[in-house]
Amino acid sequence: MGAAAQRRRTRRRPDEARRVILEAAEKRLIEGGPEAVRVQVVAADLGLTDAAVHHHFGSRRGLLEALLRFGGRRLREQVEEILAGSNADSAGLRHIAELIADAYAERGYARLALWLSLSGWSDQGSGMFEPLVDALHRARGVRARARGEPRPRRHESQHAVALLNVALAAEPLMGASFLRSVGLPGDTSARTHFRRWMLNALEAVLLPD
Repeated sequence: MGAAAQRRRTRRRPDEARRVILEAAEKRLIEGGPEAVRVQVVAADLGLTDAAVHHHFGSRRGLLEALLRFGGRRLREQVEEILAGSNADSAGLRHIAELIADAYAERGYARLALWLSLSGWSDQGSGMFEPLVDALHRARGVRARARGEPRPRRHESQHAVALLNVALAAEPLMGASFLRSVGLPGDTSARTHFRRWMLNALEAVLLPD
């Protein structure tokens, strides 16, 4: 899409203009990390003035915070779509883990979240993964009833999803170093194997056959 077409899109409703700018910012995030997401660069990509971007986000910091929320909302929508068809079965859980891993590693959101945290930003919590907790807890309840076991505790499901989130967020930042620290190689194959092992371990505890 040419610059003229991009400018026309940003003259539409404010919410649509914000989305166009955030999509351009995300492209820069994927290509170069948080350091590459700058108001001047994003504005130039869209054929806009810096003032046009500042009008919607106030500052570079505002743009980066909005970008993190933008990625989080989309990830939550994708998770909810998967859960609507799988109800947190093993295949669905693995699919969701891959989506989360892609958002953190390939799309650069782990680095962005860390960058913002180190600069003083504090997340108040959005419940982004609560739908996954709910679906996982229901699945655990069904399995417990079928086995004649006590009803599982919700905080165990919450802790498991939090652990998954922490591991997937840390992996693109320090995964290779963590594996080498225990004598394993830190290459892509070893990191992929570790992710699969972690999911198998979670499933064995939370979703036993």
